[in-house]
Amino acid sequence: MTTLSAQFSILDYVLFAIVFVVSLAIGLYCGVKVKGKSTVNEYLFGGKKMNIIPVGFSLAATTITGSATIGQSMEVYAYGPHNWMHLVITPIWSLAIHYIFLNVFYDLQLMSTFTYLEMRFDRSVKNFASALYVISGVFVIPLTIYVPALSFQEVSGINLHIIAVITGLLCIWYTAIGGIKAVVWTDVFQCVLILISAIVIIIVGLSSVGGVEKVFTALQRGERLPIPKTSIDLETRGSVWAYLFSTTFVLLYTFGLSQSAVQRYVSLSTIQNAKKAIWVQASLVEVILLLQLFIGAIIYTAYENCDPLTSGLVKKVDQVFALFVQEKASLFPGFNGIFIAGVFAAGLSTTSTILNSISGTIYLDFLSKRMKSSSEATISRTMKILVAIVGVIGIASICLIEKLGTVFAITIQCFTISTVGVFGLFISGMVFPRTNSKGAKCGVAVSMLVVGFLIIGGLNKTPDPTLPLRVDGCDISNSMNSTAFSNSETVVSRNLNIHWIFRINFQYHCIIGLIINIITGVIISALTGGNKVEDERLLVNFLRKNAPRENLLSVN
Repeated sequence: MTTLSAQFSILDYVLFAIVFVVSLAIGLYCGVKVKGKSTVNEYLFGGKKMNIIPVGFSLAATTITGSATIGQSMEVYAYGPHNWMHLVITPIWSLAIHYIFLNVFYDLQLMSTFTYLEMRFDRSVKNFASALYVISGVFVIPLTIYVPALSFQEVSGINLHIIAVITGLLCIWYTAIGGIKAVVWTDVFQCVLILISAIVIIIVGLSSVGGVEKVFTALQRGERLPIPKTSIDLETRGSVWAYLFSTTFVLLYTFGLSQSAVQRYVSLSTIQNAKKAIWVQASLVEVILLLQLFIGAIIYTAYENCDPLTSGLVKKVDQVFALFVQEKASLFPGFNGIFIAGVFAAGLSTTSTILNSISGTIYLDFLSKRMKSSSEATISRTMKILVAIVGVIGIASICLIEKLGTVFAITIQCFTISTVGVFGLFISGMVFPRTNSKGAKCGVAVSMLVVGFLIIGGLNKTPDPTLPLRVDGCDISNSMNSTAFSNSETVVSRNLNIHWIFRINFQYHCIIGLIINIITGVIISALTGGNKVEDERLLVNFLRKNAPRENLLSVN
């Protein structure tokens, strides 16, 4: 086994460059096509004439970030395939979006999802939720850029920060110039590329390890078969309950109620088309997740007898993915380029979506009333400037990501913060009619404090122990093995001194925060006079009594 070193060939660079060239070309084409008729509706919603398949692909590509591509696979490698539960919960959150939440937003036809919170509660609640969405999005952007840049650095030798800056600026450019249409159509291209690169990696990986049977045999020896963890233990990573009652809500908010998701649903002409797009998205997510899990299993098989992390060949478990691709790249020219292109495609699609939705949120919720007399051209330039500002801030924040834990854990925690605050408000508003503005604010404040306390307090927590990782097949000295063992003993001892609350696994943070948010909101509302919802369009369908769907009016 060799250490990581630059191995990019000319063909690799060519294949890699194609991703950017096509993405930029799509952005330029969309920008030229709408030139002269650019409006807020056109820039953010594509004139509400988007097609089902592209929107479904865009929704799927947005969720399969570069961090997910590597993070899901490396989770299988280090902690076992507990994330197979994503395949089970995908139909759950898809059904919830289809039958419960989509109706509310589509009935109201709001440009900003946060306008709902102003209609249901008051303006201060809307502004708070909008600000929280913007801030959490800014924290996600460096994550979506960092992972592809890290992978590219490992195979090319180019400095990570140089790669991140170039990638970020190119993404800002095509997002700003082309609007939602550029984002959607580049997502389609990038989603196809993600699928192709994952399939190529699986084919090459299976050839290198000796086939599917060898993979399952290795998983069995390494205690990595997908056996459900059904114990209710808040310290356990990857239990069934963590996925069903916590991760499900994170994904429900991300795919169903976030501004970026609703923005795409509303860009379709009818609610029937929007519901079809949900299932296009869900199907693609299931396929891509399955491929990611299988890649993780193949990588574990390849390094079953010599773990690169324990042997010192890599510093972080997330780098094992890049090492695997490097060592197998000799099978045919351009393999490295395909892999890196796939990771970058995943990162670019998510970054462009966040930039577009954040710029729209800032304009619609904070600037639109102040720019009533401004021309459409001025508004369009303003949103493009917002894309640039948010993108630059996100790029500058990459230095923070480097100091945190595994990509999988960081990704979940970033989305958890937004879910607990914003999704909690939507649940309180749509499902609990008695909750008033005071209760909603108190619920968010208390829940955010608790979740923030758990996340910050857990930063010094000992990392979750991995499943057995062997080094008996490595050419390393006994002293290294001895050192690794003694460090492990120190870790366990230190972990025992941490208060139990900080040992709660990050996958449970979301459900804890949501429960606190909703209960606090209900109690405070009851103490402050409660509430009565006059407009039943603001409630989910099963709570409506006097508002038949066919009589609902559109509000813009």
